[in-house]
Amino acid sequence: MVRARIAIDGGGGLARSVLDALRGAAGLELVIINGHDDGADAGAAGVPTSRVRDARRLPWKRHAVDIVLDCCGRDARVHLAAGARKVLSCAAAGTAADATVVYGVNHGALRDTHASVHSACRATHAIAPVARLLHDALGISNAMLTAVHSRPHDGAIALPGATGAAAHLHRVLPELNHCFDETEPMRIPGAHASLIGMVFVAQRATTVEEVNALMQTAAFGDWAALLRYADTPFTTALSARDTRSSVFEAGWTQVSGRVVKVCAGYRGDHGFAHRLVDTVRAMAHLPAHLPAHVPAQ
Repeated sequence: MVRARIAIDGGGGLARSVLDALRGAAGLELVIINGHDDGADAGAAGVPTSRVRDARRLPWKRHAVDIVLDCCGRDARVHLAAGARKVLSCAAAGTAADATVVYGVNHGALRDTHASVHSACRATHAIAPVARLLHDALGISNAMLTAVHSRPHDGAIALPGATGAAAHLHRVLPELNHCFDETEPMRIPGAHASLIGMVFVAQRATTVEEVNALMQTAAFGDWAALLRYADTPFTTALSARDTRSSVFEAGWTQVSGRVVKVCAGYRGDHGFAHRLVDTVRAMAHLPAHLPAHVPAQ
């Protein structure tokens, strides 16, 4: 089997989750970690590590790296100039990517000429499968997204800006370009997961029962590896170690004629990290272990 040589650039929780997801991934060989803190190297026995901050000294050419998983937001052109063949940006990218990919939704659009690929964000991975399924079944005319995140009780952490999920969805689902908008995120104390609400105008009337049945069928069928259907409270529905990147919260579905509200979410980086590894496999032309779910291009 062809083996792709992989590097991780960056530290923190996301880099640790990616490292964990790469363990045992057939066809992928982690050859170097450029960590920005000690935590990124945890458990990486036998894998060379470095602490290079100067982009001009990144060791990709020396280690013959095929694909860099960028977890720190460097400009992809820096990695390419340092000798990497391709880059998957997992954080906010410094330049426009050749493609934005949510694995399982549009990874069939990847081409070998795509040297710089962006993975979108966790919020996009949570809502994109839901949007894909509901657009195919009901049609989406316009939609508004709102993210809800946890906040420490002391309120010490500042509220972030918009997730960027609306912009990502326009690239992931180009047939819905300009259909999505996004409000500022909300934070609530005590939550242990992030939730993405989507209110949209369907192209025909529907019901709560139909919407939930569509999602349940997908979650227990072809989309089972990506999507969980939950009719229990969201914060208990998805383990922090679950490899799925989206949980559909059926209890919060509402319908008024053609106006539909649905919610999906995620917990931590674990599921997102597994989609990153799936995307790397697709970039390296390795056999997929998830169904394609990709509409005709």
